[in-house]
Amino acid sequence: MLTARLDALEAENTQLKTEIAELREENAELRRQLGRNSRNSSQPPSADGLAKAPPRSMRGRSGRRVGKQPGAPGTALMQVANPTRRVPHLPASCAGCGSDLAGAALVGEPVIRQVFDVPEVKVEVTAHELHTVACDGCGTLTRAAAPVFATAPAVYGPRVSALAAYLSVQHHIPVGRIAEILADVAGIEVSSGWISAAVGKMAAVLSPVTTAIGDAIAGASVAHFDESVTRVNGKNHWLHVAATPTLTAYHIDEHGRGTESITAFGILPRFTGVAMHDAYRSYQAFDRCTHALCNAHIVREATGIGEYDAVARADGWAGALVLLLGDGHRWVAAWRDKGHDRLPAFKFDDLSRRFDDLVERALAAHPPRGSGKQSPARNLALRLRDRKDEVLRFAADFTVAFSNNVAEQDIRMIKTKTKVSGGFRTLKGAQAFLSIRGYISTVRKNGLRAAQSLYDALLGTPWTPALTN
Repeated sequence: MLTARLDALEAENTQLKTEIAELREENAELRRQLGRNSRNSSQPPSADGLAKAPPRSMRGRSGRRVGKQPGAPGTALMQVANPTRRVPHLPASCAGCGSDLAGAALVGEPVIRQVFDVPEVKVEVTAHELHTVACDGCGTLTRAAAPVFATAPAVYGPRVSALAAYLSVQHHIPVGRIAEILADVAGIEVSSGWISAAVGKMAAVLSPVTTAIGDAIAGASVAHFDESVTRVNGKNHWLHVAATPTLTAYHIDEHGRGTESITAFGILPRFTGVAMHDAYRSYQAFDRCTHALCNAHIVREATGIGEYDAVARADGWAGALVLLLGDGHRWVAAWRDKGHDRLPAFKFDDLSRRFDDLVERALAAHPPRGSGKQSPARNLALRLRDRKDEVLRFAADFTVAFSNNVAEQDIRMIKTKTKVSGGFRTLKGAQAFLSIRGYISTVRKNGLRAAQSLYDALLGTPWTPALTN
């Protein structure tokens, strides 16, 4: 009787221990989800709210003082030798006795105060006179062709159209407010429909350039890829970006986030260089390229695990992994400055060995749960083990960045657009917006002014990249 009772209590105790362990794990997962921010997850900084995480950087202390460094060029406003106009100022009366100084002799050189300002913005109307000339030989009457932008008896010119597209796409200003800006600043009275048409016309003009940018990225040695969600006509759509330090291309369609949409984008399927991206599994379907994983994602994931997983926190492997990747990042910067294109063998071997040790510690600390769903900690450890070469590629090839920051910066704007306007009304409008946005991002990366480059495009001379990057 007593033995049976002891066996029952032991079984109950075992069951309670199991339930306690499961509840602890569930509690840790809930705390992790509630505590997610841009420092310990892939959540964007804009979603941190008032409790923003303090900024953290992989860079170590340089020892330099904050602010402008000695010898660095300044940006202070300087006087120019030939101002647009000169306005003389003469004193009216003597500061000593009060006598009238009209007609008095000038003494010495004047003190110069130069004021830099924008002239009054007003519409300039240009009349293009299309003359007709009679041929002396056959008598045929030939009228001059109108400029490409003079499509009607009275139209707004390419600078107004370029400005409307620039304000809409680069600064996410709704079309109604753009109409207000043009009216208040320049006296230009246009409708919201006119502005939408100007954006569509700009996208059509830039269509060949968009194709050329995509071709140039496809031919690059290293490219960055990312994706994010936005809304079109009230429904979720996935937006994709492909980028290099000098090029940006976007794609959006109704196919969603996965392989079908990436294929429709048309860049990664023919890309043969190194593709930097996050661990999203659809990227692995494209095997013509070499893959590299974003270590910023891994650092944030490991930080979150170290904070909210009791086992990982007790073992310390997650924090050690963050420190190790930080070491690797700094080593790469130091050896690149010495003229190397990869870490020396002894340094890379040390990084690799320490990496393997931490992964084995993680796997031992987080054993498998059978065939069911694994813990975030074990999933990360398995990914690090199985995709080690992709994680450490930045150390084996210095042309590969430590993180996917290039693509993440280029796609961050979609969050701003979604917040300002709630997304896009139509898929066609979204595609037009992204075509222009890719062009603006690209010309800015190449040191050009966005508004002027849009104007040049309307005149038939858009900036176009070379086929290789």
